[in-house]
Amino acid sequence: MRNGDGRCGPDAPEDDADPRTLLKKLALWAGLALCVAFIAWVAWGFLQFDHDIDHPREGGFSGWQCDAGRDCGS
Repeated sequence: MRNGDGRCGPDAPEDDADPRTLLKKLALWAGLALCVAFIAWVAWGFLQFDHDIDHPREGGFSGWQCDAGRDCGS
């Protein structure tokens, strides 16, 4: 990136005042936060599902996984 002083390369000072650069960084961090939140939500749902499979009588399901002709509550 070439700045007003004519330098370019890794030692050139960055222009953080550019609104497009700030907007890109904010969009990147917002996207990253959304990905982390989505992964956490899916993991929580999986843990709840796993618990409901292991304990059907605690109200997790309506009885579809119980033996045929029996109610999970009995």
